[in-house]
Amino acid sequence: MKRILGNAKRAWTTRVVPAISPRYKLNHRNSGLINFIDIGSVDGLPEPWDQNANLVKFLLNFEPNDQPSRTANSLTYNTAVWEADEERDFYIYKGFHGTGSSLFKQNFNYVRENYESLKQRGPAHLAETWFERSELVRQEKLKCRSMDNVLQQEFPSERFHFMKVDAQGAEYQILRGSEKFLSESCVGLHLELFTLPLYHDIKLLDEVENYLKSFNFVKVKTFPPHGTFNSQNDCLFLKAGSTADEIVSAIKKVYGI
Repeated sequence: MKRILGNAKRAWTTRVVPAISPRYKLNHRNSGLINFIDIGSVDGLPEPWDQNANLVKFLLNFEPNDQPSRTANSLTYNTAVWEADEERDFYIYKGFHGTGSSLFKQNFNYVRENYESLKQRGPAHLAETWFERSELVRQEKLKCRSMDNVLQQEFPSERFHFMKVDAQGAEYQILRGSEKFLSESCVGLHLELFTLPLYHDIKLLDEVENYLKSFNFVKVKTFPPHGTFNSQNDCLFLKAGSTADEIVSAIKKVYGI
């Protein structure tokens, strides 16, 4: 009975409430302020935006595994985002239902050499299963686009304000392909960044933070570490000196700042 009640509660919270509550609906009653870019957009808007969808005027999604689709307030591309328009090798790992797949190769040597200390970090079951979950299932070519080219070609007269990126180590390359956007209309970034080199050749949190300083972005919130070996942190960056006061205030409200 306890399990049944628990399942019913989860269904109500994750399915019924989002279907009927205005706060989960994009641009509800034209209340949207923010044109939002979501890269790695599995299962809709990420937290905490899923409960503040009314503030999102337009949602631009990028998820290679989704079907392309368009509504009045959203557009989904089934392409990856990179620093240039090109094809890249995409590595699909065993993971949990393919999670952990990336444009980068897993860094087995680093994990093997440091496993005794790494396994003390984060959830034990993730540490114990990392090698199994990191098994390469297949490799395929993936069409990639740069954000600046997408915005210039598809949205030449629209200004986007916020970008969330969860791309398994490719955040730096995505930002490199977004420099016009970062310089002009972007005022906020939500990035999942690695503090450990679990993939070959990725840029780590401190490196990305230093890179963003050249665009006047300041890290204003760091979320608790998560993932295998506590290797990742979600971080919120806001542009210092932005004149988009209403939008910045809305972002701060969403994140409780």
